[in-house]
Amino acid sequence: MRLYLKTLLVITVCLFYWGGPNVCADSSVNWEEGYPALPDEHGFAGGYAGVVSRGDERWLLFAGGANFPAKDPFQEAVPKTYHDVVYKLRLKGTGLSPDGQWERCQETLPEKLAYGASVTLPERGSVLFIGGMRSEGDGSYVSNAVYEVTLAESGSLSFSKVADLPVAVSATSACLLEDKVYVFSGVGKEGEVQGAWSLDIASENASDWQWSEIAWPQYESGVDARARGHHVTGVRDGKLYVFGGRAKQVAGDARVHPDDINSIYGTDDFRDAYAFTPGAQGGAWKRITDLPYAISAAPANAVQAGASHLLLMGGVNLELLQSIMSRKDEIGLNELGHGFSHPGFSRDILAYHTITNTWSKQGEIPAEYRSPVTAPVVSYNGDFVILSGEWSPKLRTSGMLHGAIESKKAAFGVVNWIVVVVYLLGMVGIGYWFMRREAASSTDDYFRGGQRVPWWVAGLSIFATLLSSITFMAIPALSYASNWNKWVGQWPILLIVPLVVFAYLPFFRGLNITSAYEYLEARFNLMVRLLASAAFMIFHIGRIAIVLYLPALALSSVTNIPIIVAIVMIGVLCVIYTVMGGIEAVVWTDAIQAVVLLGGALGCFFLVVFNVDGGFGAITETLSRQEKFISLDWGSFDISSKTNSGWMFFFGFFFAMLPSYTSSQDVVQRYVTTSSYKEASRSLWVNILMSMVGSAIFFALGTALYVFYKQAPEKLDPSMMSTDGILPFFIMQNLPVGVAGVIIAGVFAAAQSTVSSSLNSVAAAFVTDFYGRVFKPQSSDHQRLNVARNVVIILGALGIGVAIWVAKSNVKSAFDAFNTFIGFILGPLAAMFALGIFVKRVGGVACLLAGLLGTISVAVLKHFNDAGVVDVWPLLNGMVCFIVTFVSGCVLGLIFKSETKIELTIYGKRGSSAD
Repeated sequence: MRLYLKTLLVITVCLFYWGGPNVCADSSVNWEEGYPALPDEHGFAGGYAGVVSRGDERWLLFAGGANFPAKDPFQEAVPKTYHDVVYKLRLKGTGLSPDGQWERCQETLPEKLAYGASVTLPERGSVLFIGGMRSEGDGSYVSNAVYEVTLAESGSLSFSKVADLPVAVSATSACLLEDKVYVFSGVGKEGEVQGAWSLDIASENASDWQWSEIAWPQYESGVDARARGHHVTGVRDGKLYVFGGRAKQVAGDARVHPDDINSIYGTDDFRDAYAFTPGAQGGAWKRITDLPYAISAAPANAVQAGASHLLLMGGVNLELLQSIMSRKDEIGLNELGHGFSHPGFSRDILAYHTITNTWSKQGEIPAEYRSPVTAPVVSYNGDFVILSGEWSPKLRTSGMLHGAIESKKAAFGVVNWIVVVVYLLGMVGIGYWFMRREAASSTDDYFRGGQRVPWWVAGLSIFATLLSSITFMAIPALSYASNWNKWVGQWPILLIVPLVVFAYLPFFRGLNITSAYEYLEARFNLMVRLLASAAFMIFHIGRIAIVLYLPALALSSVTNIPIIVAIVMIGVLCVIYTVMGGIEAVVWTDAIQAVVLLGGALGCFFLVVFNVDGGFGAITETLSRQEKFISLDWGSFDISSKTNSGWMFFFGFFFAMLPSYTSSQDVVQRYVTTSSYKEASRSLWVNILMSMVGSAIFFALGTALYVFYKQAPEKLDPSMMSTDGILPFFIMQNLPVGVAGVIIAGVFAAAQSTVSSSLNSVAAAFVTDFYGRVFKPQSSDHQRLNVARNVVIILGALGIGVAIWVAKSNVKSAFDAFNTFIGFILGPLAAMFALGIFVKRVGGVACLLAGLLGTISVAVLKHFNDAGVVDVWPLLNGMVCFIVTFVSGCVLGLIFKSETKIELTIYGKRGSSAD
């Protein structure tokens, strides 16, 4: 056994060295060279673009646009030429990487147009070309036509006219948000158009599509925003965003910043920005933080970056324009500031952060590329292409800007690695110490610690077991990104702990159990016990894998810690100390890890306090705003997925938390590690304090991080793919070398406390409920102890293997579905225990049938939820399952008569005694 464990340890250390650091990106956008240029010597401004597909065949399209094809476009009489040409470029795989060169299509646009809007419809494999304009006689023609472009089986393109816009517009921008296309403002024949519209494309039949006008934003209360053209739109987290733009000058308009009056072009340039949230009552607009300066004609759509950023690329910047005009003679430009030697438009990349409502500059478009304006943007999953466009007045480019959002990972460093390894080896040392003192020499020692664990250690262990590393990172991320509403989810513990202490604990202690499911056999029958125990074990096999995978994924997303190395280090070392030391090693390491977690969170909190303007007052001021603290509606009983009902939060979390404290072996096992009922009760009372105060610390840390990055948005990484990574990102960015290692070790520790609990409790359930009860009831204690250790090793290896498989094969969605299915089976357990304790006339048959009905009910509810038939908040599934199981158990108990074991209910003598 010891040789085997030493071998595992050597493998882990070798993986640490062999894993090596990842290559880190220096900026959020990686500009990729060599993207094919259009086969046109001039290029086009104001073109249309998008991706069409049929099966695995995908093409990037570019169509229309306008240019000045004359050799010298700066002569006064040179006209602008509008086009109907269409080009296509075959794409590789599912991204935007090219597979060949651009081809000019035989098909053309139904009419010559430019300066319209484009939207790709991935579900239909088509693109919409919306509005636009062209010169006509001495004036211009503005279109309200909308064309859907599809790819025929023959490979040719088909243009179908669909619902016309209510108003003809050009210089506009459009976005797809869920199943609606949104168009905001634009320039009509008589000037800027004050209007915004949505097109519902839910129907497969495009002839059913109709435009609807949506509300118009207000610049301030009672004052409408200015209509505009050449603005940028984007979508993020279910909202439509509008940034900047320009319009013909209106003298003395207070809605225009004094620095944004553009006398060069005769326009008012805009820096105001707005967010639209769709809703049942037509939706609502909100003015958001202004751009740092006015931007117009930037590439038409903002690029999504990471979890919560939108990037604006370049554009017309008035300050830069004025600087060029002041040096036009020096540069060699004409009186209008035009010429071949023009340096081009702004290269700035501006990032809007939707959480903190802030702007920051995040690099520039490299000098070796031309920075186009009035260009379409096609983006997909962090990959984007800016197609053609105008790189200086009257000059176009046929080139493409191809960029990809790439993460800026911090190097973890040797010192931090040393700290983490020393910490993790310390956990192994604890297991070795308990093994040396023969604290795990029998199954009673291995599973119950000989009932000599101090009450405060057991309390800390319960807290650490339920607080996984996922929670350690996710809770601060919740309050950072939104508010403290889910802190209400901790409040039910104020009811659950007294309920457990006075109603459940007397049975767990009085029956002198090792497995929680021994009670179910005593109260009902063996089949109930075995099914409940099996459900628990299968669930925790999946849980071990996901608890290993998710924190490793979060850490690898913001540091150069390889995900496989993180999984193996957490998992193998955890298996080692669990095998050696049994439950005593588990609870003592849990207690240490709980202290490390809370200490790390407090340390980070105070570091933020000392580094924000206003210190602690800035954080309390933020919490004084309802939207950043608790904004629940206690007068509502809404059960929908968008509920803000305080009661639904409370009861949803009550029934989500109840199974852990009343029917889950990993927690119940802690109740029997102490010396008496009184000591076990104390451990639970301690857990109330730890849960309420500890969770408040984590929520406060998230609020502190929000304040920190609101004051310093330039320190954010736009490429961060999940807000769950904000805490490790802050740690790696701001904590000194070594200290960061301690906190990251805390993240590892949180995962280990959960995994070690699952390993030991599953071993306890298997040995007690199956091996010792069914398979080999005559086996010796020594045999059972060996089986337990082997179960820990096998289960640990299985969990590590599944976690690595999930990380390597990108099957997390299927894995989540598996865990959801197992959750349906595990769900009724709390109600089955409650039936046993609180209802006299329920036997084994009634209990099993009730559990089956509870499982079916929540499975049916989920099916109808997914199908859109009903809208019930998924957190309420536990409440539905409990109620259905409990009520049906009471009814079935009247039908299926059985022996009444009143002494195993709260109505009997044992229900009021313990030990």
